Amino acid sequence: MKNLVAAFLLSLAVAAHPAASQAQSPAPQANTTATDARLITDAGFAEEDVGYLVVDLGNKRVVASHNPDRTFLPASVAKIPAIAASLAILGGDHRFLTTLHADGELRDGVLSGSLTLHGGGDPFLSSEDLQTMARALAASGVKRVDGSFLYDASALVEVPRINDLQPEAAGYNTGVGALSVNFNRVRLNWTKDRPDPSAAAAAISENLVLPLPGIGLAFAEQDPAGPFVRAGTPSEDRWLLSPTLAAKGEDWLPVGNPSLITAEVFRALAAADGVVLPEPAPGVVPVGAREVARHESLPLSEIASGVLRYSNNLSAELIGLAASHALTRRVLSLEDSGTALSAWWQLRLPAEDWTGFTVENHSGLSSKSRATPRQIVAMLEEAAGLLGGADLHALLKPISWKGVKGSARVKTGTMSYARGLAGYIDTATGRRLAFAIFFNDAEGRAALDASFDPRVVAIDPKSRTWRDRALKLEQTLTTEWAEQ
Repeated sequence: MKNLVAAFLLSLAVAAHPAASQAQSPAPQANTTATDARLITDAGFAEEDVGYLVVDLGNKRVVASHNPDRTFLPASVAKIPAIAASLAILGGDHRFLTTLHADGELRDGVLSGSLTLHGGGDPFLSSEDLQTMARALAASGVKRVDGSFLYDASALVEVPRINDLQPEAAGYNTGVGALSVNFNRVRLNWTKDRPDPSAAAAAISENLVLPLPGIGLAFAEQDPAGPFVRAGTPSEDRWLLSPTLAAKGEDWLPVGNPSLITAEVFRALAAADGVVLPEPAPGVVPVGAREVARHESLPLSEIASGVLRYSNNLSAELIGLAASHALTRRVLSLEDSGTALSAWWQLRLPAEDWTGFTVENHSGLSSKSRATPRQIVAMLEEAAGLLGGADLHALLKPISWKGVKGSARVKTGTMSYARGLAGYIDTATGRRLAFAIFFNDAEGRAALDASFDPRVVAIDPKSRTWRDRALKLEQTLTTEWAEQ
């Protein structure tokens, strides 16, 4: 399978195809009951704005369908194909490694040479994990490094944010890199009720709070059209704060240079254990350097469960990048990595119609990604049993409905003017269904993208009303399927 995928990717030049997202969907195939059709129109949706497919996994019978072959913007439902493929490619017991390497002579507590922190793309790396590594370094006898402290993030691509058409200050639109810590978010605290207004950023984990003076913060003289606006390039991690902010407050900011911030967190933790390190600089592990500490992540199956239930975008990107690297042995961009996993699915399920299927990344944070209900259901059917040693059904978030005997395990997806829900329904009679349902307002989404301002974080109020209508109809339909 790896050789087939590699050959297929080479034939594509491992390039995403812009035409894919523009491809015309096949003519809608409706198998909609009169009742469901009325529900769609009564909810204020055009028939083409809604698509779903529901299949009984036991006998492969189509339980319900409406526009099953029409492409929709999947939002975070796109995490299903990324995670399911990654489990099969890497295995549910795969662990991500973060390692520390020393090069040079150690004498009287002084390392004359280099110390290198190497990232393996751990999606859940925390300050506590780095603290354990720092303590192992101190236990090895190192008290000071007379040379260089390097951080090596070369295992995966590093980008300052997941998507350029998402707000720059949104905590879900972080930088991505092989060295990422605390989900690449920092907590911002500010106060303006003193003669000199002040602001500070800190790395926050379950048990540790570490100041990060390297993140630049300053109050703007005039309103910069957003509460927090980047100053300089995205990877510089410098912010201007609006003068209209409350007198005191706190919020979260995304990290744009994750490998540097991770190295700074490690340096602070090492100092707390009596190890003095130079300022961090980018580099690679020297040939022949010895390993002095390592951290192994949780198994991928446990990480995947958390990602599917809480929909962390950074973690999904790192998992997908690791899987595409295992397939191609190349460091790919987010878009090319999405293409690689798409190719894997096409080779695994060659009988399916993949027309229009395209993913710009692995998290679903994209206006360009497209999928049909039938394509998502085909992947759910393939992953319904053990895939890479992990049962996808067990990894999805469980939900139930008041007054309904059936239950479900699902992945949600929500963006402005796009809503999706997919997973498995266990009906009141004990049948298990695979399903995908999407709602899109293509014109509303296109207008939003056309007027996009990266400084604006607020959600379009009209899209909230649209989403509420989608959620109500979604619950009506899914409970109807559960009660069959």
